[in-house]
Amino acid sequence: MLTRPDVIGEIHRRYLEAGADIVETNTFNSNATSQADYGTEALVRELNLTAAQVARRAADDVAARTGGSASSPARSAPPTARPRCRRTSTIPLSAT
Repeated sequence: MLTRPDVIGEIHRRYLEAGADIVETNTFNSNATSQADYGTEALVRELNLTAAQVARRAADDVAARTGGSASSPARSAPPTARPRCRRTSTIPLSAT
């Protein structure tokens, strides 16, 4: 996601152009617990924010070109993640 957001955006656009109503952000393992295995816990916020922005941009782009309404990006919640008890903030998708 961080190294080639253009490729991920193109995948989203192709699904949306084919008629998908929802695209996933593909952030299943973008949590501190999973990223700890790779020593990349500090990237969790950036991974999730970038994934949401790329999906939102793709939905908006396709809607603008087709005259339709923007589809919805969705994030899957991993069932095996061990949640941490800490406060999280809401990140607006328009924060670019």
